Amino acid sequence: MLKRVGGTASKGIIDKGKVDIYALASNGAVGARLGGTTTSRFGQYTTSVNITGAALFKVSGGSYLDEATGEQRTIPAGAPLRAATTTVAGTMQIAITPLTELAVRAAGTSLIATRIDSANKLISKLFKVDILTTQPVAPTAGDFAEVGTGQQQKDYALALATFSQMVHDYYGDNLDTCLAAYGADLAGDSALSPELGQRFQSSLSAFLASPSNQTGVTDAASTNLANAGGGTMTLHLATAGTLTPGTSIYGMTVRLSFPAGATVKVADFVYRQADAQAVVASGVFPSDLFTIGVFQPASGTAPATLTVSIPQATGSPTGEFLTVVCDTPVGRTYLPSDFSVASFKAVDKNGLEIAGLRVEISQ
Repeated sequence: MLKRVGGTASKGIIDKGKVDIYALASNGAVGARLGGTTTSRFGQYTTSVNITGAALFKVSGGSYLDEATGEQRTIPAGAPLRAATTTVAGTMQIAITPLTELAVRAAGTSLIATRIDSANKLISKLFKVDILTTQPVAPTAGDFAEVGTGQQQKDYALALATFSQMVHDYYGDNLDTCLAAYGADLAGDSALSPELGQRFQSSLSAFLASPSNQTGVTDAASTNLANAGGGTMTLHLATAGTLTPGTSIYGMTVRLSFPAGATVKVADFVYRQADAQAVVASGVFPSDLFTIGVFQPASGTAPATLTVSIPQATGSPTGEFLTVVCDTPVGRTYLPSDFSVASFKAVDKNGLEIAGLRVEISQ
C-alpha cells in the first residue's frame, strides 16, 4: 500500500539532499530501496512509498549552513544521516538529523523493531525532544518567531546547533567522530557520562553566546535543553487528611519548590506553561482533566517552582491527584524529600477552602 511520508532533514537545514527509503526485514537487515526524493531549500521532503513495516531513511549530499561556523557543507554519500522507524502509519513525518543517526547507532547493527523503538525513546528522553516526529526549523529569529513554530521545534533546532558547536570545539569538525563518542558512551547504558553531558551543556552555552546564534535565545533556561543528557524523575502528589462527611475536593492549587538543577519541560516559555505530558492529573483526579502548570526557574536565592491548578466538575476524595515528570541534570539524583510544598489550597463544590488537608510527595 502506498503511504505518504515526509519530514525535515537537518544538520542545519539540508537543501537538495538526496533522501532514500529502505525496507527493514524482521531480522534487522536493510532490504530493498522503496523510493526516494530530494529535499527542498527548507530541508523538507515528501514522497509516496509502498511500505508495510519498519523502514530506514537516509539523507546525503545537498548543502547546509553549519550553525557553529557559518560555513556551507554537505553530507558525504559514504556517511549519510539516517533515521529508523518501526512503522509508517498513513501520512507520517520523519525527521532525519544527527540525533536520529545517533539513535540508529544506539540500536546496533541489527535494526530489529524492539531495538529501534528503545533507541528512539532513549535519545528522545536524553535530549528532551521527540527526535522522529518533531520537525526542526532553521535556527533563525524568523523561523523561531513563526506562529506555528512550537517549543519542541525550537529545542530541536538548538540541540542540532549545539552538536555543530560541539563537533567544532571538541571533535575537529568531524560529526562521525562526535557521534561515535556519544554512541560508545551510551553502549549498555541509558544515561550520558558526566563528561559528555557537561560537554553538551558547555557547547550549548557557547553557541547561545556566540555571534553565530541568530535565534534570539541567549539563555539555556529559556529552553528545555538545560538538563539535556540527564535523566528524569517522576513524582506523585497526594492529598492526606480527613474530609468531613459529605465534602469532596472539586479543585486545588499547589506550588512545589524544586531542588537546585531540577526542572520541568515547558511548552511555552513566554507564559512558562508546563508541558501537558510532564504535568498530568492522576489517581483520584481523572487523567483527562485540564491542568494548568506554570514553571518558574530559579532566580538568585529563590528556588525553581511549579504551580499547578486543577479544577473539576465532580468531587474527589483524598489520594493521589497529580503526576509530575521532572528533568534532572547529568549525574544528579534526588529524593522526594528534596522537593517541598510551598503552598496548597483545596476547595469544595462551593469554592470554599477545605481545612485540614496536606500534600504528600512520593516517587
